[in-house]
Amino acid sequence: MLGFKLVVFILSLLCCSQLSARTLEQLDYYSEEFFPYNYVEDGQAAGFSVELLTLIFAQLNSPAPKVKIVPWTRGYATLQQQAYTVLFSTIKTEPRKNKFEWACPINVSRGKFYGLSDSKLEISSLKDAENLKIAIMKGQAIDGFLTKSDFSAELVPVKSVEQAFKLLALRRVDLMALTEQSLEGHQSSFKPLYTLFENDYCFAFNRSISQQQLARFQHALAQVRETEAFQQLYQKYFY
Repeated sequence: MLGFKLVVFILSLLCCSQLSARTLEQLDYYSEEFFPYNYVEDGQAAGFSVELLTLIFAQLNSPAPKVKIVPWTRGYATLQQQAYTVLFSTIKTEPRKNKFEWACPINVSRGKFYGLSDSKLEISSLKDAENLKIAIMKGQAIDGFLTKSDFSAELVPVKSVEQAFKLLALRRVDLMALTEQSLEGHQSSFKPLYTLFENDYCFAFNRSISQQQLARFQHALAQVRETEAFQQLYQKYFY
């Protein structure tokens, strides 16, 4: 009798576990304002990553999920604290790697030091920049990279890329630490002086997601990246 009750108890746990697990279609998807990857247009989420997500769900024969565009800090906090959430486009860095589950790549991210187009600075290592003032967006991947590096420059926190542009243009800082994609449309005003890292932009999942659903998403992403529709999407935003 005791053995029978134990079997029933185990089966009930397995049943509840299956019922509580969510599919990709039931997750909450978050993103931030980061043109051209994700942004708001006419009140709707738009951009390369958002359209890529639509292609992924078409590959899964499911309707595209609603994407909530929120400030990066809120989205990142939600991803850490709330089960069944997804945040993109998120750079997969070493400090973040084990905090989440990942489906990659959306694209490649390159973190760099940028100066004005007429800058005479020459930087061949982090040490060359240690006596400089550098604008940096708090909470972004480059912030984490430099904070964890043995790097003692004066980092000036900014809330937006535009604020970093302004500080550099007014020569209140010597450099900006930004991702390559942050300069879309402004490349002629600034020039790269040093590459800090090269990482993937990814879909980051709260670790509550099942491995089965994660594999399902990754497989669909890989399939989409081989299609002509993906090539057309890439050319739409990056050429």
